[in-house]
Amino acid sequence: MKRRTHQRAGTPTVSKDPNTGEMHLRHRAYKVGEDLYYRGKVVVSGSTEA
Repeated sequence: MKRRTHQRAGTPTVSKDPNTGEMHLRHRAYKVGEDLYYRGKVVVSGSTEA
């Protein structure tokens, strides 16, 4: 049998991006408008021109 733990998951850490001012979960990509950001840099731009 497994023993049950008394430790619970804490609240997730939220950070504020210095460039956009957007609040987001740490170590996660986040959207601002149509753009996808990670670590303060645009990863995927929503304004794709083909």
